[in-house]
Amino acid sequence: MEKYNLPPTYWDKKDTSKHLRCSIKTVDRLIKNGRIRAFKMGRKVLVYAETVTESNINSIKPKFL
Repeated sequence: MEKYNLPPTYWDKKDTSKHLRCSIKTVDRLIKNGRIRAFKMGRKVLVYAETVTESNINSIKPKFL
């Protein structure tokens, strides 16, 4: 059975806030504190969807670090 490497999924801050059921300001705080990973492409901020997990947000040290 072959494994397929799927490209990573990205969300913008609005989609991330809808997924987490919080405000965009809270998403900004989570990015600033290093709880979720994001990068800037032009004027947009894109968030790696796989880092938006409950364990990363609530833990002392996120798993991706």
